Amino acid sequence: MANDTLLHWRTLTAAINEIPAAPSFLLDKVFTTRIQALAEDIDVDVVVGGKRLAPFVSPVEGGIVVAQLGRKVQSVKAPRLRPKKVIAANDLLSVRSAGTALYLGENGIDGYKNQRIATELADLKNMIVRTSEWMAARSLTGLLEVTQDNVAFQIDYNLPSGHKPVLTGTDLWTDTTNSDPISDILGWKRLISGATGYSADVAIAGKDAVDALLAHTKVREMLNYRNFNVGEISIGRSNYIGRLVGVDIYEYDASYVDASDTTHNFIPDSAFIMVASDGPFRMHHALVYDLDNGVAVAQPFFAKSWTEADPSMLWLLAESRPLPVPHWPECVVFATVTA
Repeated sequence: MANDTLLHWRTLTAAINEIPAAPSFLLDKVFTTRIQALAEDIDVDVVVGGKRLAPFVSPVEGGIVVAQLGRKVQSVKAPRLRPKKVIAANDLLSVRSAGTALYLGENGIDGYKNQRIATELADLKNMIVRTSEWMAARSLTGLLEVTQDNVAFQIDYNLPSGHKPVLTGTDLWTDTTNSDPISDILGWKRLISGATGYSADVAIAGKDAVDALLAHTKVREMLNYRNFNVGEISIGRSNYIGRLVGVDIYEYDASYVDASDTTHNFIPDSAFIMVASDGPFRMHHALVYDLDNGVAVAQPFFAKSWTEADPSMLWLLAESRPLPVPHWPECVVFATVTA
């Protein structure tokens, strides 16, 4: 290529980390803390305890030794996401025949090539981010499981069974006479605060759960008490439903396409997920190793390129090793509220 500096792995890696990614609700709203590990393995440590009071001492006493936080630790080799794509030479170098109008701007063909490479690099990054979003969604269920022909692994986040309620019968929110969504939400909020001290403030709901909530008689009755500031539902911002008993409720009906070209929602339509967003939700990134360049890259994203002579083509590759971890699983309630 004419501009080797542009295609150096350092340049591409810097570029892919700077390219804005497509919005990802769970990564942007819940897993907001980013941790860069300096190894392949990530400790999925789960907090146990953490609600003890500090002991008092007299004015002449030294400090009192207290026990460390209990932890359940499993060391996990971070998953590898490594998509690549090929760009044929004619896609990068061809121009129209002589006499045909073609304006490529001040930078000419080099500017066009750079723009094309940047577009394909952004697509690779968005593929990785979508997979990271899927991993985050699975982690909120308490179990991340991957089964492919070339790789299989499972990570148990130790979400207690009491934090995974499945409503049945007249408790289903579709039963507008007998069920009580407001009581359920308050109960789950107290469950989280009682276990962790954090207050649940965000709910992510599937579309069926949202429809049942908004159609429910008791929720509608509560709206009549707006002057008392008891609760409010308001349709407004994109995917924001409103605030109810101190919890901001969002509808999340985004979908992805799997390897078999089948479309799935990131979370089930029947799900109502409550989280204490101030809790320790972290997106970890492990080191990326590249033997061709002899480097270990401590960045969320790594990118490189290479060419083939026959047929003439350019390869672009991106790699990331993300792992979302809800370090205090009791900060989550994953409820199934519709059949």
